[in-house]
Amino acid sequence: MKTASLRHWSTPAIIAAGLFVAVSGVMMFFGLHDPVERAHEWIGLVFAAAIALHVVNHWRGFKSYFTRPLTLGIVGAVALATALLLLPGEEEDGGHGIHRLIHKIEDAPLAQVALLLDRSTDQVVDTVRTAGFSVQGVDQSITAIAAANGAEPKAVMRLLLD
Repeated sequence: MKTASLRHWSTPAIIAAGLFVAVSGVMMFFGLHDPVERAHEWIGLVFAAAIALHVVNHWRGFKSYFTRPLTLGIVGAVALATALLLLPGEEEDGGHGIHRLIHKIEDAPLAQVALLLDRSTDQVVDTVRTAGFSVQGVDQSITAIAAANGAEPKAVMRLLLD
């Protein structure tokens, strides 16, 4: 391939794939896995290939970035964060700290969740009830509300985060 043709489409491919991976990754973080997960994985592969071609196309400039302390610090911080997120956690399912934090929030009484969301307990209860969930009171947790209504805690969490 000619360098000019790589330059012509590698950057737009990175932008498009990067936007999709970012949006689908956020959707997956909030529990929307099907059918997003499969598309996220495949577009992620396209993203990786586009990045590789982009690096080949801009090799001279790319090398110069790694002589800068700021670049090394950012790359190092992202690598460390990635490694920490990929390490298995204390949970049996191998979840990491974010999962444990989310479970703590789901198990907390609605009154405490309301404080965390900077909303009144009445607002939180009204939001959940308006969506069709039965709520017994502010001492009930998101997990308990979901179980009593035949739903997943993620569904109640999504309501409260919107």
